[in-house]
Amino acid sequence: MAGRTQFGDFLAESGYNPPTMSTTDRPIRILCTVLLLVAASYLLALAEGAGDAAHFLRDGLGARGRAMGSADICDATGFTAPFWNPAPSLQTPSTVVGGGLEQRNEGLFTFSMLGAWHAAASWGAGAVVMTSDLYDVYLVSSGIRVGSASAGVGLKSYRFGVPGDSGSGLGLDLGGRYAIGLGGSTLTLAAVSRDIGWTAIRWGSLETIAVDRVAWVNRIAAALTVPLELGEWTVEVDGEVATRRPPADLETDYWEQVGEMNLSLGMHFRWAGIHVRAGVQRFDLLTPAARFRPTVGLGIVIGSMAVDLALIPSPLGITYLGGFQVRL
Repeated sequence: MAGRTQFGDFLAESGYNPPTMSTTDRPIRILCTVLLLVAASYLLALAEGAGDAAHFLRDGLGARGRAMGSADICDATGFTAPFWNPAPSLQTPSTVVGGGLEQRNEGLFTFSMLGAWHAAASWGAGAVVMTSDLYDVYLVSSGIRVGSASAGVGLKSYRFGVPGDSGSGLGLDLGGRYAIGLGGSTLTLAAVSRDIGWTAIRWGSLETIAVDRVAWVNRIAAALTVPLELGEWTVEVDGEVATRRPPADLETDYWEQVGEMNLSLGMHFRWAGIHVRAGVQRFDLLTPAARFRPTVGLGIVIGSMAVDLALIPSPLGITYLGGFQVRL
């Protein structure tokens, strides 16, 4: 269940395949299509336009992604991966199932999460559920994978509730990933557009309905993974542009009122079964004296099982996250 805006701050290709097209062209075409959709999303946002009704989701879900400073749309492999990017994983085909808990601001809010995804050689699908006393969010994703590229779509169902009232809405996400080999290293590019068209949250009965909006968030990222003797090192940079609501009639200062630009940095070091993660979370590029928001996390992998922990300090108190997953 979830709350109103005032709670928010707290809380393919076509069937046609030309005979002259080589198979190596197909991943590039898929990636370009997704990038064009994301770019169009942002241009339409500027053309049409402060909600941010789902502000509680802006920093992401799960210990892995949060520990990397919310820079996880390229590297996402945890059980919450469908939330970060609905495009199927480019890693070895597999199935992941897991769950987690988040104690935000030293227990001020508690979120529970369950998730699963499956990546085959040519397709992938996943689902994530996040619940709390005020919010419920359900997400399902599906996509295709062609060589070193993948593209996917996600559908979210929001359920918000406060004493005496409730709200709900459906949101649409698009995402894509593309991996490029650089000798022994890998450069992964990714793009995601979340809640396209500012998902409408409708409150109350038909007679007294009110509409709130979820921010339209667009992200583009690059991650470099360098292999080591017993592991690997990944560095990811995510850029985010968001508008919190549609524009009002005759609004002349729309971007100043609702526009956001953030930068997230993440690092993931894996040595044998030990995973160390750290990052800088959604650094505000539009605020001259923006607050530095560091993150840190640790993961332990034993066989097919993994446990992940993360810690994120803030002025309202430390946020603790834990998760457990199994790779089938």
